[in-house]
Order: sequence, then structure tokens, then C-alpha cells
Amino acid sequence: MNKFAVTVFAVALAGCLGPAPKAPVNWTIDVDAEARVASVAVCAPYGGQRIAVLRPNGSIAFDPSNSFAASPSAILKDALVSRGGRGAVTVRRLALDCRAKGRRSALVELEMSLGERTAKGEASVPTPDGNYTAAFSSAFSKAFAQARKELEPGQ
Repeated sequence: MNKFAVTVFAVALAGCLGPAPKAPVNWTIDVDAEARVASVAVCAPYGGQRIAVLRPNGSIAFDPSNSFAASPSAILKDALVSRGGRGAVTVRRLALDCRAKGRRSALVELEMSLGERTAKGEASVPTPDGNYTAAFSSAFSKAFAQARKELEPGQ
């Protein structure tokens, strides 16, 4: 009986004295786009500060250790919206895609509208080094450029 109590105490003590959990990390999205729009919206559940994660079974969870420095709506509005801007951007999906085993990618799907015309942009960028700012920034820029190109005159 004493051996059992000592073992339980040792295991409990080891858990308390183990390494401290990692502090949460805040990421941003650096937008590299010359075009300005009149409005930006990020659809639920992707608009909050916590990074949405697409699980292998297709469900969505939120990463407890990683979040955006501000809501994606605020980040994107600051970067893209101006008085002279035309059209609107609606982000349909902004998530860390973990559906493929052993692989994480920043996934961005958006729609851009200009008058009656609408175009879609989609991009997925791997995050092998864990730099979510670089991956989300690149994925957003690629999706934005794709949609913008579709809206160019003559397309």
C-alpha cells in the first residue's frame, strides 16, 4: 500500500514540476496587395482570433496555442480597405489545414466582387517550419491575386 502511495505521489509531483506549457503564440497576416477594396468580411467560424484547424475527419477545432494578433477581419481591413477602394472581399475559409497526415497548410478561400461580377480565389501553403504568419500571408496573397485576375477586364 505504501509503495502505491509513493508511486502516485511521484507521478503527480513529476507532472507539476515538468516543463511549463508553451506560451500562446500570436500570428498576423501580412497582405501584399496593391489593390484596395471598399469592404472585407471574414465568415464564421474563421473570423475570431483563435486559429481554426481543419481536422482529418473534416471537423473544425480551435488551436489553443496559436492565435492571430487581432481578428482576421481587423487585420485584413487595416491592410485592404480604403475610401477609394472598389468592390468587396469575403473570406470564406481561413484555417490551418491538418487533414493530410503529418502535414499542416495555411488555407485561404475567398470571393471578390466588383459590381455584378464575382471571382473566387483559393490557395494552400505548407507550414513546414511552423511560421504561420508567412504561410497565411502567402496563401492570402495568392488567393487575392487569383480572384483579382479573374475580375480584370477581358477575363
